[in-house]
Amino acid sequence: MTYRHRVLLVDDHPLVCQGLKALLEPTYEVVGMVHDGSKVLEAATKLRPDLVLLDLGLPGKLGLDVCRELKASFPSLKVLVVSMQAERIYTDEALRAGAAGFLLKLSSEKDLLAAISEVLAGRIYRNLKLEHRTRPPHSEVGPAGTATRLTDPLDMLSHRQRQVFELMGHGKTTREIAEALGVEVKTVEYHRAKMEKALGLKNARALMRLSMERMSLVPPELLPTEET
Repeated sequence: MTYRHRVLLVDDHPLVCQGLKALLEPTYEVVGMVHDGSKVLEAATKLRPDLVLLDLGLPGKLGLDVCRELKASFPSLKVLVVSMQAERIYTDEALRAGAAGFLLKLSSEKDLLAAISEVLAGRIYRNLKLEHRTRPPHSEVGPAGTATRLTDPLDMLSHRQRQVFELMGHGKTTREIAEALGVEVKTVEYHRAKMEKALGLKNARALMRLSMERMSLVPPELLPTEET
């Protein structure tokens, strides 16, 4: 009997999981569906999947934290992030957290199956559509797209920008940040604009969300959306 790889689906939308299950079951064994980030490790421990399809926007625990937790507990477990987040920073952060691949939810079924195949084969997968966004100066990519070195994307920021970023993550307003650093409000706004460009983010709300995620101070459902 041919072995069927075991897949655990993690997404806060049950209908998404049901759709993925219907698509994958002819080839893979879907062993479970989890809709809360705080319950993923328990499910993985009990069900022992070979692959986890992981959304980033989860209640209970941030998707990136879930990925780190899974890889710390099960180093050989493959994690494929399937997300709506198209910015370069999220792709890099997912790979740094231990994910073996990153796929946009807007991708085709063919792309999803190809991504799963690549990841289970031990290779790194990223959307070709995202390649121009996901090969930044701070990463190196080896043969067949295998990541050979990934440093923290925030290393691109200056010392002052990191200070602004961290204060944003602690919920400080622009004026409060300016007062804390002893600079003008316009200076803080300038640094925010430079950070958005350096990190490949589309607006200030995306930067605010990322800073709060990094500080891990705000539940996912309370984080600002990236819509203007």
